[in-house]
Amino acid sequence: MEDVIVYNNRRQLQIGSKKHFIRAFLELKAGKSEHTAISYERDIKDFFGVEEVDEIDLEYIRSINIFHVQQYIMELQNKGYSSATINRKISSLSALYKWLMKYEDNYSDIRLIKFNPFANVKEEKPVITNKITEFLTEDEAKTLIGSIDTSTVLGLRNKTILALALTTALRKSEMINIKISHVTRYGQYDVIEVTRKGGKKDLVKLQPKIKELIEEYLYATGRNFEDNKSEYLFVGHGVNKRNNEKLDPSTLNYMIKKVAMECGINKKLKVHSTRHSAITMAITQGATIEKVREFAAHRSIATTNRYIHSIDKLRENPGDNIDII
Repeated sequence: MEDVIVYNNRRQLQIGSKKHFIRAFLELKAGKSEHTAISYERDIKDFFGVEEVDEIDLEYIRSINIFHVQQYIMELQNKGYSSATINRKISSLSALYKWLMKYEDNYSDIRLIKFNPFANVKEEKPVITNKITEFLTEDEAKTLIGSIDTSTVLGLRNKTILALALTTALRKSEMINIKISHVTRYGQYDVIEVTRKGGKKDLVKLQPKIKELIEEYLYATGRNFEDNKSEYLFVGHGVNKRNNEKLDPSTLNYMIKKVAMECGINKKLKVHSTRHSAITMAITQGATIEKVREFAAHRSIATTNRYIHSIDKLRENPGDNIDII
């Protein structure tokens, strides 16, 4: 049951057992994607200039208008944020307002808010410029994996992460949320149970060598499938405060850049590059578009088509037939 209560002379919406309304919103989003909820919370706090979302009351929410949104977009642009990041921040805030607009009271006909100032800013938002994602060729992928020193736990973890990513096309959020219990058997196959976008559960087949790497990594960390099943598979192994804790998404991007630099691969790589690489290698090796769509867990086959179109554009380039030298 939802209540609007008054304290400190300010109207606050609390859900259920006195839970702040934005906390309720974030928990709802976390049910589908924890990573998305974290991103939403960061964007909301950034816009409202608070340390905690609990500091935001309904009057603050209502006070925002189109001019505040326009000013915010200009400030982000002046700070050098990318168009994609700006659009994501606006979408996060718009989602909160859309959720609040659903509230109507059947007894009093009260509406919490009437207008979403983030909904009609198409002209103000910057146009997203699609950057070409750098990816690895099959030879580069082999070089990258083969260059990692596995005599340390950290090296073994990094090799396992990258080998898994390059053979499964898993997303960053999907990899960091794998728990040891998710590595299991399905019939005759070794698989990992992953949670896709939107909270959809899926099974991802493991190559035998990848399963062996996972087993080696677990052994090196003093863990096993039975006694440590509730723990995250990939954890920190440094001396910082995140030692033995779930990996932060930024750690994976830092790791792949470092490994690539050390083995002489001069590309601007991030974790999405491993996903892009895996999908591209699957296509070039002749997999059908439907099989690639399932492999990549694309909701729409149009997304998979973009990868195929990019490869065909290079493979079937009319310019190759121009012989002038």
